Amino acid sequence: MNVKLRVLSAGALFFVGQAIHAQKKPKDTASKETKIEEVVVLGYSKTITKKNSTVASNTVGDVFLENRPNTNVLTSLQGAAPGVIMNGGSGSPGSAKFSLLIRGTSSISGNTDALIVIDDIPSNASEYRNLNPNDIESMTVLKDAAATAIYGNRGANGVVVIKTKRGKYGSGMKVSYTGMTGMSLRPLDKYNLANTDEYLDIMRLYGLTSGAAYDKAIAGQKAGINTDWKKVFFKPEMFQSHDVSISTGGKNVTSYNSFGYMQQGGAVPTTDFKRFTARSNVQMKSNDEKLTVNSQLGLAFSRRNELFEETSTGIRNNSVQNPLLGVLQGLPYLAPNAYGNGQGLFNAIGTNFNNGNNIYVLENLMTKGNLPNYVDQVSITGNLGGSYQFTKNFSLNNKFGVDYRQSDRISGRAPWAYLALATQGANKYTGYEDQSTTRDLSINNVVSASYNGQTGDHTVDATVSMEYNKVYYRTTTRRQNGLDPRTYVPGSGTGYVPFDNTATSPYVPSVSGSRVTAGTLAYFANVNYDYAGKYGFSGTIRRDASYRFIGDNQWATYWAVAGRWNIDKESFMDGSTFSNLKLRASYGTNGNQNIVAGQPGVNPLLTASQVVRDLYTTPTGYGNVLGLGFAYGNPTVQWEDVAQANIGLDFTLLNNKLEGTLDVYHKKTTNLFSSIPVSGVTGSYAVSGNNGSMTNKGIELGLRYNIFKNDDFRVSVFANGSYNQNRVNEYTINGDPTPGSTVNIAGHQLYEWYVYKYAGVNKSNGNLLFYTKDGGVTETPDVNDAQYLDVSIVPKYAGSFGFETGYKGFFFDALFTFQQGIKKFDNALYWLANPEGLGSTAVGSGNMSTDLLGAWTPQNSNSDIPNLKATNWGYTADSDYFVKDASFLKIRSATIGYQLSKDMLKNMPITGLKIYLQAENIFTWTKWRGFDPEPITSSSLSIYPNPRMYTIGVKVDF
Repeated sequence: MNVKLRVLSAGALFFVGQAIHAQKKPKDTASKETKIEEVVVLGYSKTITKKNSTVASNTVGDVFLENRPNTNVLTSLQGAAPGVIMNGGSGSPGSAKFSLLIRGTSSISGNTDALIVIDDIPSNASEYRNLNPNDIESMTVLKDAAATAIYGNRGANGVVVIKTKRGKYGSGMKVSYTGMTGMSLRPLDKYNLANTDEYLDIMRLYGLTSGAAYDKAIAGQKAGINTDWKKVFFKPEMFQSHDVSISTGGKNVTSYNSFGYMQQGGAVPTTDFKRFTARSNVQMKSNDEKLTVNSQLGLAFSRRNELFEETSTGIRNNSVQNPLLGVLQGLPYLAPNAYGNGQGLFNAIGTNFNNGNNIYVLENLMTKGNLPNYVDQVSITGNLGGSYQFTKNFSLNNKFGVDYRQSDRISGRAPWAYLALATQGANKYTGYEDQSTTRDLSINNVVSASYNGQTGDHTVDATVSMEYNKVYYRTTTRRQNGLDPRTYVPGSGTGYVPFDNTATSPYVPSVSGSRVTAGTLAYFANVNYDYAGKYGFSGTIRRDASYRFIGDNQWATYWAVAGRWNIDKESFMDGSTFSNLKLRASYGTNGNQNIVAGQPGVNPLLTASQVVRDLYTTPTGYGNVLGLGFAYGNPTVQWEDVAQANIGLDFTLLNNKLEGTLDVYHKKTTNLFSSIPVSGVTGSYAVSGNNGSMTNKGIELGLRYNIFKNDDFRVSVFANGSYNQNRVNEYTINGDPTPGSTVNIAGHQLYEWYVYKYAGVNKSNGNLLFYTKDGGVTETPDVNDAQYLDVSIVPKYAGSFGFETGYKGFFFDALFTFQQGIKKFDNALYWLANPEGLGSTAVGSGNMSTDLLGAWTPQNSNSDIPNLKATNWGYTADSDYFVKDASFLKIRSATIGYQLSKDMLKNMPITGLKIYLQAENIFTWTKWRGFDPEPITSSSLSIYPNPRMYTIGVKVDF
């Protein structure tokens, strides 16, 4: 496929107001803290003091950033701010998958993730795993329209601004080393898998007392085989990281340079991640400080080994290739390593995956080299900015940024692997290898002119700007069919079998490629006004254009206004216990041009580039025969619009011991991106378009209380929480909702469960009972009995709490996070606790939960588990029987350590030494029985779980 889409040219737009975020200097846990005034970043390099800020924002504190072995820097946002839900979309080492929601889900089919800005440059989706967390100085979350309108078409889902470290003028040279080592472990589950004896009891209870499966189980029992397949597959894996930083600061030049290496093994076999990083940030200023120049350059190389099932759409429910499911279904009476290599396994079972053989297939495929799947990635991110102060009040600024990424992936099926042998057929050679290369270059440039002036009590800060974004993307892929096992080495190009027209399949290689050019253009202006430190106003207006849309829909205008009242500055507050009391209010609009949900590691500008245009393709079809593809475009597609109102209160009282924020918001999305039903005579049942509206409204509270603090002892606690109510206001679907699924229906929550409601066990026969629409019960519900559960896969409540303590050089802190009001379908439990499971998951074919030992029998008629021979187990797939509460409270992280005092180091060649122990995802209280309740998905096995991690670390300053 070759697609070239041109960016618009021409237009006009301006905008007022600025994104703001508070910034705190990380504290030294062993030294006396110096009180400094908090600063808020307005966006595009502008800052303002927090007391003069008009927007809703939160800065991530050092307890969330320091001493944590996070591959993805965004993981540090978990529990960091009210209204923010950051869930690791995958615990696989180096994964770019995550779910970052700010104030709920604002789109149905469009991208719902927040915009991430690194050093004023919108980041590529893969950069989060290639950014060294130890290079981060601050992360700030921008939430209301007054804060995000400056980002226009990209700010609808909120913004996270990341600032990397810099040197300090006049600070001299400082050298630091930080090292960590430890291990990662799989999270625990509560499925209560049966051992060999228990499995035989389940078989007998089910009535299976003869046949091949029963005889095999008896033989395993007699041989003393009792295999825990989780222990066979999941082993503790090592983690290590080493970072060296050098910062310098003279009168006119500062620099920050760092070098890092990180390696993380996966708790799931054949997964790991290695990363090398380097960074150089430089600042310069003239003697008269009129001219300033700054640059940030980041380099990274990484290699990531992934599960074969992870590469495209995520880990699927395939017990042959998904170890997270396969280990649960592995029969306990089968011994591991029974057949050696793939040839031995194929000779023994042929192509029969049933009767428990799937665990042996999985065992073979999880052997390193049998299903190679790794990606090497090189990334270069950098920007160069400059500012010149023409007069006391006027300045001109420009910042140019580049984000380049090249990914080279090798994946395939080795010719000696079981799956290759099982699909060989009459050919002499089997197996295949895919090689792909992707290049992604993003260019960003912002030029602006600023005015800052004060007359008496009146202060005005205004800026007009233009921003240009361009993305160039190209990918090429080749598949080699047929590999010679004598010479094949993954990724080397050896062992490729040449074309042979005498073979049943003549080893024809296939190739494909695509190219996309994308871009956006924007003009904007912003102004901040302050009167005597008591009253303030900010305004933003921005006009955006995007290559995605055509005609009159290509341009859109977004704006915001906000005001503040610093009540503590009023005379009637003299003598008050409040040292800070500020009321804020804002209203504004944002847009969302990202028409479809984001793909992990892919620049959001590149997804769904063809939605407004008819698309013809010539794909390679079955047997390498050229095919013809066609997709309808919709030229009327336009921006998704989000309007948001916010009222907030910031306060500090009790001699600065208690500080907090309270915000109430109402956010409405119109012109939702989604599928629009069309007549089937067109050859399609739906096209992409704008369809409906949705509302999110909620309340957020953040508190911090410094209980005690002196030179030796300090204790502080913190907490935040949020409630978000989501409603779909208008939405058109094709046909009626389907029971047993999450649906989007007007008047209900987004992704609300629509199911048959389980009513218990029929005591007379052990069958399952379900509620009818009128409140009765039945064993055979029909579509008219399905009901809404008033709960979805997105939590209503979320937050965190924790503490920071210290005594002299000792320190101890902990972070707890929670989510509530969320339910998911536990499809693992569906296979483990459903005796009439699907194929290889039924009794006799796959392992079961010991829950079934308490099932209904005539002698146990009060059981809450149905008869194993109940005639209506099939209805559980469409009911809430396996829809389980996924609310949780988790000990997210804890750190304990000691920092040597300066007196202890005065005769040593170092200026600082800190040693600490750290743990992540330590323990979870939840009703959810699977590996991890956290990911926002409708089912349980599409996500690699977040591991438990335990590390020891040291930081040395020279």
